[in-house]
Amino acid sequence: MYSLYMLGFPVLISAVSVLEALNAAGATSFAQEIEANPDILALYTSSEVRTIYAVPDASLSNATLRRRQNDPEEEQKKKLHASSKLSDMESQSLFPGDDMPTKGDSPDPPSVVSEAGINSGSSEPNRRRQSSNGTAPSTSVKISSGLGNKVNLVRGDIPYDGGIIHLVDDYFTVPVSVSETINSTGLSTLQTLLERANLTETVTNSKSVTIFTPSDEAFAAAGSITNSTSELQTLLLNHVIPDFKGYLPKLKDGAKYTALGGSEITITIRDNAFFVNGAQITSPNVITDNGVSHVINGVLTPTPPEFTGAAWALRPAYSVVAAIAVMLLV
Repeated sequence: MYSLYMLGFPVLISAVSVLEALNAAGATSFAQEIEANPDILALYTSSEVRTIYAVPDASLSNATLRRRQNDPEEEQKKKLHASSKLSDMESQSLFPGDDMPTKGDSPDPPSVVSEAGINSGSSEPNRRRQSSNGTAPSTSVKISSGLGNKVNLVRGDIPYDGGIIHLVDDYFTVPVSVSETINSTGLSTLQTLLERANLTETVTNSKSVTIFTPSDEAFAAAGSITNSTSELQTLLLNHVIPDFKGYLPKLKDGAKYTALGGSEITITIRDNAFFVNGAQITSPNVITDNGVSHVINGVLTPTPPEFTGAAWALRPAYSVVAAIAVMLLV
């Protein structure tokens, strides 16, 4: 017996093994895959794992099963479905934008990210309560993984003697490097520019980064890009926030960050949409193996500085007046 806190009150639950709970929840194939690999079974039954995201049989096709049985990355994919964080949707709540570090082999563990209420635009996360009978939540909850792929939560809060099981309608995608992610998601212009600026390894090897990745259309609209390597490096590095994983919607309205290129990045939320220095985030939470990227519809430029007092003449609206005054003085 053990205690699970439901709405703040302890409830005694009979001990049920993870395999028994998965079978009872209709995830028999998922349970069999775990049991077939001794290392994975040892992980799932250890104290390291507190939340499991399982795919029920009803969401699987024979083609999916055959593909996964022959997949060389099977072990890593299974680890992605095991989280060390307890994410009980009822007693602790699964917050919008909450990241769940998964069990992986990298020193900076990959994550999956809940996107409940991602377009709420609220400064306070909205709690998504789950009923105690394990039915699906009334508000859709999507969970992001590698390459921007998303799955839906179909049932949650299934207790077992190690933690909680949530059922999702597909397997997560293992996050890959920034370079592979950019290439796989069709951002060919950015990939070309990173290679030209010799920055591919820099963004790939940086730990815990948030990268705002302009679409090909955004670069086309921006016009010609500088031929200077140093200027191009600065331009591209001004799209990268170091030492910070900025999942949506945890980016707050008015938040300011310093990019690797030295520019200031300002987050703005308008009409439930997220903007970065004026460019809108069109595809959020593309998880990489060292952080997260967000596709944007513009190329970032530095935020204009705010001036007060006598420096009013340096504002853009008064730049012509300032220039004439300088000419007269000369």
